[in-house]
Order: sequence, then structure tokens, then C-alpha cells
Amino acid sequence: MDLLTGATGYLGRHLAARLAARGRSLRALVRVGTDLKRIPKEISEVVWGGLDDPKALARATHGIDTIYHVAARVSTGGSRAEFERDNVTCTENLLEAAEASGVRRLVYVSSAGIYGSDAAAAEIREDTPLDPAIEQRGAYAWSKARADERVRRFAESSKLDVIVIRPGILYGAEAKPFLGRLSFPVPRGRGRRIVVGSRKALLPLTHVDNACEAIALAGERGRRGAAYNVIDGAVTQDDYFAQLASSGASAMRPTYLSSAFFYPVALGCEVASRLARRSLPLTRYKLRRATESLRYDTRAAREDLGWAPALDLEAGVATLARQTGRSSEQRGAPG
Repeated sequence: MDLLTGATGYLGRHLAARLAARGRSLRALVRVGTDLKRIPKEISEVVWGGLDDPKALARATHGIDTIYHVAARVSTGGSRAEFERDNVTCTENLLEAAEASGVRRLVYVSSAGIYGSDAAAAEIREDTPLDPAIEQRGAYAWSKARADERVRRFAESSKLDVIVIRPGILYGAEAKPFLGRLSFPVPRGRGRRIVVGSRKALLPLTHVDNACEAIALAGERGRRGAAYNVIDGAVTQDDYFAQLASSGASAMRPTYLSSAFFYPVALGCEVASRLARRSLPLTRYKLRRATESLRYDTRAAREDLGWAPALDLEAGVATLARQTGRSSEQRGAPG
């Protein structure tokens, strides 16, 4: 039997279906009070409790072969202490419980967004240094980088087989269309949206189905201690938004503006932040990181795991279009 954390979340629900289709029997660790309707039908056992509960962790990891650790705090709200607790400390708790229970393997889902900006001039490999200034990008990015480091450090001295998967920006069925790393709507613009950065900037997109396949393969054949970039391919912002429009998945009409236009705004936010002693959403560093064009090397995932994205951009966006069509039908249905 395998253990899945984060089973009620977006990626977790899709991963549960993918693992069950491969014949895996699944147990889930679920917080007390969670709506039963959110638990995927593929889950055959539920252990009630959190990753901060030693007794629940002991029950959840008992008799488990492989753990798929997907759970994470991903909301934009929350303090650094809350993100550290949920994404770093709770991950450490799970690693220790897994080792104590004799679990064979643990697959940790990290993020491709943890690398340093100096990597922009070359393809990002799994050994590319992590962003040394990642805290400037917010508590979520910082916590994912710290958890990634802790997981790999734990693997160096543990008998537990640990594999790290680093997907990009997830998109796909049941999710709202991704509308840019830094963008905002034009009031009364009839779908017009300002997108900051070049139309040719590359987006590190990963369709949720492609991510789930990589995670499942890592559980089966991942190399002990390895990390794997899982990015679908080189897709520009222009290509992505054009595909959204042609498929009917979104009525967005992008207008691209250079990041140089927003540099004074970012600088002003930094000055205001210091004066007000509170964080504002834009800084020069965040602006630069949100408009970079990065390429990712995925050869390790292809060679070690035999992974390749089954859904390309057109097929991936089509899953969004089908979802949009279903939503329209439901709104138009008689009550």
C-alpha cells in the first residue's frame, strides 16, 4: 500500500487517479474536519490527522511501501512562520516517521521555481544552484526551497529512498486558466489584460497529467537521491495565450508591456514598504524574476524515468477548453 499526502488538493486528486489506474492501493492522511466529498474515490483507507501529529503519522506510515508527498501550503496568504511549519517542518516530520516505519521510498513534490536567477543564461539542470535570494519572492517560494534542501540532506544519511520531482507551473482540467506570472486586467477592457514582459518569454508549464505521470514513474523507478525537472517544453507566453484563445479556453486578449515600464513602480513599492514597515506585492527583484525567460533541462527525467509529456500545449489547453464548455452548459441548463 502507498500513502498520499495532499490527496484533497488539485495535484493530489489527479495523482490519486493516476496511481490507482496503475494498480496502486492508496491510503491518505487527511486533516480532521475535511469534507468527505473532497477525498478522491480512489483512496481506500483514510488516516485522520495532520503532518504535525506524531501519532497520526505513525498510523499513516505503518505498512507503507511508497509515500507520495504532495501536501503543501500554497495560498498567497500566511506568515513566513506558517509556511515554514506547513512546508518545511511537516515535511521533516513525515521523513522521520517514514524512516521509523521502514517505508521503502518517498517521492517529494518540489517546484521548478526554486532555482537562482543567474541560471537564465543557460538551461537549468537539477544541479543548478537554488535562488540565494528566494526569500525576496515570498514565503511560499522560500519554504519550497528550504524543504527541497532538507529532503535532499535527509536522503544523504537515510536508508529511505528519496526522490524529488520539480514540476513547473501546473495547469489542466479543473483549474482556472493560468493568465501570466505578472498580469492584471484592464477595467472595462472586454478581456484585455496587461501582461508584463516579452511575448517571447518562455513559460515553464507542466500539464497536471504530465506531472502525475512523472511522479508515478519516480515511485516505480526513480534513482535514489535524485531530483528531476518536469517541464513540458519551451512555450512562449504568446504561443500559450494564442492557444487559449483559439481553443476557446479563455477570452483573454493580452497586451504586452516591457518590465522597464514597471521598474519605477517596483522601486516605489520598495520605498513605501520600508516607510510603512510592511511588505508590498512588487519589488525590483520580483519584477525581474517574474519576467525572465528560462529553459529547463529535462533529460534526467526522460532517461531515468522514461518520462515524456504525453500532452503537448495544444492537447493540454484542450482540457481547459472542454472544462469551459462544461461550465457553460451547466450555467445554461434549466433549474
